[in-house]
Amino acid sequence: MIRSDLVRVLRVRLLEQLEAAGADGLFVFRDSNLLGFCGLPLGPSDRLVCGLVNRGGEAAVVLPAFEAEVARDCDCVDRVTAWEEHEDPFAALAQTAEALGLGTGRILLDSHTWLHTRQSLKKALPRASLEADGEVIGAVRIAKHPQEVEAIRAACQDAAETYAFLGPRLREGLSETDLCEDAARHLRQSGSNPVCLLIQGGQTASVPHAAAGNRRIVEGDAVVVDCVCRKHGYHGDLTRTLAVGRPADEVRAAYRVVRTAQQAAINMIRPGVSCEAVDAAARSVIEQAGLGRFFTHRLGHGIGLDGHEPPYLRRGNPQMLAPGMCMTVEPGVYVPGRFGIRVEDVVVVTDAGCEVLSKDLATGVSPALA
Repeated sequence: MIRSDLVRVLRVRLLEQLEAAGADGLFVFRDSNLLGFCGLPLGPSDRLVCGLVNRGGEAAVVLPAFEAEVARDCDCVDRVTAWEEHEDPFAALAQTAEALGLGTGRILLDSHTWLHTRQSLKKALPRASLEADGEVIGAVRIAKHPQEVEAIRAACQDAAETYAFLGPRLREGLSETDLCEDAARHLRQSGSNPVCLLIQGGQTASVPHAAAGNRRIVEGDAVVVDCVCRKHGYHGDLTRTLAVGRPADEVRAAYRVVRTAQQAAINMIRPGVSCEAVDAAARSVIEQAGLGRFFTHRLGHGIGLDGHEPPYLRRGNPQMLAPGMCMTVEPGVYVPGRFGIRVEDVVVVTDAGCEVLSKDLATGVSPALA
C-alpha cells in the first residue's frame, strides 16, 4: 500500500500540471500510476482496472466488483465504480466519466494504456477528446517531493537488511538459490517487502541480472547481491559485491575501479548536469583502467513508484538533472565466464549537488575486496 499523504502530494502536483496543459482530466492505467494518483494497489489485466482524476481533484476508480473492497480501503478515492462480470466495463467507465464532468472534457490518457483499451475508450466516450499524455505524468513523477524522497530512503533501509543478514552467513558450499530464498524469507519476517533479489557468485555474476541458480559458492568468489525492496509504494535498490575468502588480485583490482567510478559519478551529480555526462564520468574511469568493454549497461536509472523510471543515466541522454530527481548509480565490470562486479546506491539531486540516500552503506567496502 501507499500512504495517503503521498497520494495527496502527487495529486496536488498533478492538478497543477493538468491546469498548465489545459486538460480537464487524466485517465490512469499503469499500476504504479494507479497507486500514486489514486492509492489503488491494483493494475491492468484482462479485466478493466483504471482510474480517472478531474481538474477539481476528484478521483474515481473502475474495477471488477470482486475487487471493490480493495478500493474502498483507499481513502484518496472519491468514487468507486464496480462492474460485474456480465456487464460492459467501459459502460461503467462512461458513467463514471460523466459523474466527474469528463463526458465532454479533454482527457489525457496514461501513456501506458493498451491499444485495445484506447479503442474501447473512444467508443465509450464519443463526446470526449482523448489525447495521449506526453508530459503531465512524467513531470509529476520525475522530481520527487521531500516526502517521496523519505519513502525511497526508507525502502533503501529495508534493502540494507539483505547485507546485514547475508554478510555473516555467506560461506562456501551454499547455493545461490538457497541464499536468495533465505534472504527473502528474512526480509519478509522483518517486515520488509522484497521485490527482486539477485545473488550471483563467481562466473555467474559475469552476466548482469542473471537469476540465482544452483551454483554453489566457492572460496575466492566475488558475490554480487542486488536487492530491490518497496516501502509505502516506493522502491529502494542497492547492490553490493561481497567476498568469500580472498578473491584473485584481478577481481580485487576491478572492484576498486568500480568503486572509484561510482564515486566519480556521484561527485558529478548536481542540477544542470546531463545524464550522459554522469554516465561518462563513471565510464571514463573504467575505460582508463582498460575495462571499458566489460561495462556493458547504462550507469543508472530513476527510481520511485517504479523500480526503473526516468531519468536514465546513459550515453546519448542529454536530459538535465534537476532537484528532486532520484536515481541509482551502479557501475559494473563483467568479464565473461570469470567474474562480475557491481556496486549500486540511490541518490537524490539536491539544490547544491546530491545526497546518497543509502548512505549507511555508501562506504560499505568489503575488506577482502579492498
